[in-house]
Amino acid sequence: MQTKTLEYSKKTGRITLNTYDDGFLLSEIDITAQTLTLALEKLYDDYDLEQGDELHIVKKKGLGEVTKFEVKEL
Repeated sequence: MQTKTLEYSKKTGRITLNTYDDGFLLSEIDITAQTLTLALEKLYDDYDLEQGDELHIVKKKGLGEVTKFEVKEL
């Protein structure tokens, strides 16, 4: 059975979309740039920021070495 995951690795600094089959990695697609662009656009929209506005972000707590989410198709 194939499983898709969305993963962030602190070691490599990459966000990847991975496909596994019975625990074996079949493919890994680096989506770091696209993910960051979308996240920033959403932040700008959520806070109604205009061109040139600034948003100050404070990191409160770190994550582990690898953060992984399983993606389920509906």
